[in-house]
Amino acid sequence: MVTMEDTPMTTPSEVSMETPHPQDPVPHPMRWEAPNRSFTKYILEKGKGIETPNLGATCVVQIIPLVSEGLEQGLVGYPMYEESEITLGEGDTEISEALDACFETMQAAEVCEVEVGKKTVGMGAGDKFLRFQVQLKEFTRKDEPWHLGSDELLAVAAHHKNKGTECFKAARIRPAIRRYSRALKLLVMLGKDIPEDQKTAYTNMRVACYQNVAACQIKLNQHDFVIKNCSKALLLDPGLVKALYRRGCSYTAINEFDKAREDLQRALEIEPGNRATIEQLKLLEKKTKAQDEKYAKAMAKMFGGPVK
Repeated sequence: MVTMEDTPMTTPSEVSMETPHPQDPVPHPMRWEAPNRSFTKYILEKGKGIETPNLGATCVVQIIPLVSEGLEQGLVGYPMYEESEITLGEGDTEISEALDACFETMQAAEVCEVEVGKKTVGMGAGDKFLRFQVQLKEFTRKDEPWHLGSDELLAVAAHHKNKGTECFKAARIRPAIRRYSRALKLLVMLGKDIPEDQKTAYTNMRVACYQNVAACQIKLNQHDFVIKNCSKALLLDPGLVKALYRRGCSYTAINEFDKAREDLQRALEIEPGNRATIEQLKLLEKKTKAQDEKYAKAMAKMFGGPVK
């Protein structure tokens, strides 16, 4: 356990009066910006030691919104105002993702003000920011994945997959993608070292994660990623109707009509009468006809022929 001597925690009424503690003052807060510009922090009190928490670490923290209007706990993902114990990576919101990244840069006892662009967390455009004062009182790092056995890795991967499904059902699409991606990273780590008796569970989970992340990405119109992840799933199981259907939809969206038709017809062969596939094939034919007519008009105009 990385810890610090007990220090008084601030309360909401004290926020406007908060000043650095006298034992370790920072008269001019040091500014630090994340390399990906997802947040900027201003260190009010320096931390102790050199260790920082990692994803999955158990942390005792205090999170105080400096501008709380319209900011509900459900948007933040973690308790606000009171000292609380959290697990990094378990907030499952856009704001908690930014706070996680900030906490992963902090030492025990560090206090900082963190600034997150509203655009970064999907709360608007422009240069407006959310601001929090956060304190990391103590933390216990989680064992790194490469120290875990295959049973533990599969269990953690299953946890992230299940949490991803919860996020998806709650329409929290980007957090769901992060969860499925974490699960896939852990499964990739197992690689060829997976024991024989776990291979079926391992393959089934990979297939499910590829399909589920594609289901998220198609909602965000990320069609190139949908095609890539459905293709990975189909390499493991060529008869996946949902993967063929989603890849066919994404091929349609990017005007790859021949590939779309091949996928959708294959899906219909495997599952005749599937209404979604039949409707998508109808849409594909309409788009193909419209494209053919557009090309015909363009060619006629170019070469001086009649335009219908």
